[in-house]
Amino acid sequence: MERFLRIDRLIGQEKRETLSEKRVCIVGLGAVGGYALEALARSGIGSFTLVDFDVINLTNINRQILAMDSTIGTSKVDLARQRILDINPDCRVEALKIFAHDETMDEIFSSVPDVLVDAIDSMAPKLALLEYAWKRGIPTVSSMGAALHCDPFSIKRSDLMKSNTCPLARQIRQKLRRRGVGKGIVCIYSTELIDYEYKDPEEEENTQRNEQDLDRGRTRKVLGSLPTVTGIFGLQIAHTVLHILLGNPLK
Repeated sequence: MERFLRIDRLIGQEKRETLSEKRVCIVGLGAVGGYALEALARSGIGSFTLVDFDVINLTNINRQILAMDSTIGTSKVDLARQRILDINPDCRVEALKIFAHDETMDEIFSSVPDVLVDAIDSMAPKLALLEYAWKRGIPTVSSMGAALHCDPFSIKRSDLMKSNTCPLARQIRQKLRRRGVGKGIVCIYSTELIDYEYKDPEEEENTQRNEQDLDRGRTRKVLGSLPTVTGIFGLQIAHTVLHILLGNPLK
């Protein structure tokens, strides 16, 4: 396909065509997940499962590729599906406007993906997602904390259990170990030092929750973030997914 000619010229048509047979599940289509999706769609991935409960709001515009003034109030999964099909009309897209938690895992994985991308930042659903995928042997690339960081050159890739410095990764590691989860989850994280403690929902102070919040998860604190850093997180994730799907030919 001329659409992907430049990729063919780099890695070969046969390898690129294998990507059209692959399914990637992306949970979370915000600042990190949106850029991961963009790069994977432009690489010719043939099928996606997209999961996100949210709609676009004004504060998303500084860093989310789906967020524009014209898309405020629109479902992220619907926007993502439209964008993918505009990039590659032959792509198959399952869009799930649901919140990731224990009760929705079977629905999210009703079509088993070749790779899972975890791009959510709420502790409880992130733990549920990673545990479910790990125990079923689904290759996973997980984003650790991208907010509060300013140095794009500190972004690294490793097994989650070998990551360091990132406070979110530390908490995720500890909690997953208690659930019997070990090595085998690839993560993208930053070694830049920040002063922040991630907490469980019940540990958050002054958190008001209404019926809608109970469907969506906890009300989260607003953390500062740069599009340069969150975008690089997403692109690193996408490159790692390609690395896995093509049998590690990419550096």
